[in-house]
Amino acid sequence: MNVTVLARSCGRGIKRGAALLIIGVVVSACGWRGIANVPIGSGPGVGPNSYTIDVQMPDTLALSVNSRVLVADVFVGKVRAIKLRNWVATMTLGLDKSVQLPKNATAKIGQTSLLGSQHVELASPPDPSPERLHSGDTIPLQHSSAFPTTERTLASIATILRGGGIPNLEVFQNEVNRMLTGRADQIRDFLSKLDTFTAELNSQRDDITRAIDSTDRLLTYVANRAATLDRVLSEFPPLIKHFADEHDLFANAVEALGRVSAATEATLLAARADIHRDLRLLQRPLTQLGRGASYIPGALHLMLTLPFTIDNVDKLVRGDTMNISPVIDLTLSALDNAFLTGTGLSGSLRALEQSWGRDPATMRPDIRFTPNPADAPVVRC
Repeated sequence: MNVTVLARSCGRGIKRGAALLIIGVVVSACGWRGIANVPIGSGPGVGPNSYTIDVQMPDTLALSVNSRVLVADVFVGKVRAIKLRNWVATMTLGLDKSVQLPKNATAKIGQTSLLGSQHVELASPPDPSPERLHSGDTIPLQHSSAFPTTERTLASIATILRGGGIPNLEVFQNEVNRMLTGRADQIRDFLSKLDTFTAELNSQRDDITRAIDSTDRLLTYVANRAATLDRVLSEFPPLIKHFADEHDLFANAVEALGRVSAATEATLLAARADIHRDLRLLQRPLTQLGRGASYIPGALHLMLTLPFTIDNVDKLVRGDTMNISPVIDLTLSALDNAFLTGTGLSGSLRALEQSWGRDPATMRPDIRFTPNPADAPVVRC
């Protein structure tokens, strides 16, 4: 009987040992990270009445899975996981569905008690977004931070108590005293100049502001034409290379131009006397032409439209007929003015007509002695 009971006890011990061994192997294969990281399936932020968000943190400190999530010091969720994503520490928080936070909510890691565990505190910023935080959203790094931990506070206090930084104040005071001693006049002069400089700078504040605005507009203009500048900078080096390759050609062109200039100078020097004489002779007709400049437009006005002035051309043609009445003057005085004026026979026909008994008062005015025969009264025969 005792042997049987002992055998049964040994069998149960072997089974328990085997079970513990299997559990140990499974846990080791899954990566055991301590009892604190074992998920707890109860409490806020767990179950169907919850949703999850991600929070990026620069430093998770000593925070662990299952740490509490507080909103206004109220326990509303838990930390479900802490992982490294894209080299950023990312926490997955489970929150109760009743928690309503803005899209730009902030997250901080703080200590629950002086020497106790840590928690995550969620809060609304001073300017909350009208959009709500939903499941799957992420609170970025710029909205995350951490309260000073007890260890860091004690380390800072220890640094002060050990004299860290305080003895340097005496050194700083001594150096400042040594720098100012005996230099009061120089420092006073410097402060006076600094005051003048500040006043001048303040008086030109509008100009400086306008210059800054103009520079900003210029940079905006340049930025809007970045593609054009890039193309210019890309195409300009080949152009410079082309000029460099054609350096000899440009040099030859300059030398040829110099030779042309020398030949032109030699030619003009040789013909300088003739040119000077021609210019002097040209002065007289140009002077006379200048005197009659006021009459040239009227002469051209009549010359290009003989026998009618350009002002009367529209009166010449009426429909399909020409509105003109020709008057043919074949008197000897008219023929003398028309054909013999300026010749050695000028006035001979007029004298012949007078010899036939024609009264000079009824004859055409002699063009040689009439300033403007066109203004003379028409004489009817």
